[in-house]
Amino acid sequence: MQPAPVEEGGGRPCAVASEHVRCAVCDGDQARTYRSRMYAIGAVRFDLVRCRCCGLVYVDPRPDGATLARMYDDPAYYGEGYNLGVESENYFERKDELLRLYDAELERIEREVGGRGDMLELGSAGGFFLEAGRRRGWRVRGVELSPVAARYSKAELGLDVFEGLLEDAPFEPRSFDLCVADNVLEHTTAPSAVARDLCRLLRPGGHLLVVVPTYVNSSWFRLLSALRRVLPRSLLGGRLLRLLKLDPGHDGGYPYHVLEFDRRTLLRLLRATGLEIVSARGSLPLPAHLFKVARPGPRVRLLRGVFSALDLLMRAGLLPGARLRVLARKR
Repeated sequence: MQPAPVEEGGGRPCAVASEHVRCAVCDGDQARTYRSRMYAIGAVRFDLVRCRCCGLVYVDPRPDGATLARMYDDPAYYGEGYNLGVESENYFERKDELLRLYDAELERIEREVGGRGDMLELGSAGGFFLEAGRRRGWRVRGVELSPVAARYSKAELGLDVFEGLLEDAPFEPRSFDLCVADNVLEHTTAPSAVARDLCRLLRPGGHLLVVVPTYVNSSWFRLLSALRRVLPRSLLGGRLLRLLKLDPGHDGGYPYHVLEFDRRTLLRLLRATGLEIVSARGSLPLPAHLFKVARPGPRVRLLRGVFSALDLLMRAGLLPGARLRVLARKR
């Protein structure tokens, strides 16, 4: 596809180019259209396709490397782009809230892996997870591609964060007891290579924690997409319809997620690196515009109940999750 001029960052014209890609999990080249015109950069639209061999959903044609890099240079990413509509606040404004949430998550991780040690977070953003770990006694380092986020974590929190790609980071093999990739792999163009690099950095017996969204590559999305013409739009509301990617008049924004995993494709990818799966649990992100309302009305209370019930059933393994958390161990 020829580059197309669009306007970004205060009206500056930028070229948007794309390239055909193969499946990042099985290297197949037999994909079918999954959702056309799912994302947009300016006037350029991007489709989602699904691999006929393994089931991975991905953007194809995909924005080329230069276009992807510009997307993450935009400070606006840490608003709607980073939160994908689930949260109503800018990421950096949630510092105290995130530190509390990450402290609880790290307490859980410590029970699962048997203590603390050296931790690497890939995609460390502003460093709040690393900071929570440091406060609990972990020795922490990070890798972050976004200049905005990497510089914040170093300047504001004094963290050891490498700005750039994992493959260029100056880490010795077998340096870490825990590597974390929380909502990262879906942004990568070569997830198998990333998983291998993370595995190489782990000590024997060390753990890799991976979290990915799975809603778009799920039976939930396929069912709701088929039923979207008859869904009770007044009950759901425009914001929830956009969050569920069901509003036909609203494009999905930038293609930040170039990959959409499901349980099968993610576990296949991790096992291919030689990792042993310890646990794999689904869940459902809870939208802030429903769960952070001080005085909810009947409609919001009803939707809260639905989301909470679905989350409990997903965590119990009785329903497929809209998000997947996998803990794996290096043999």
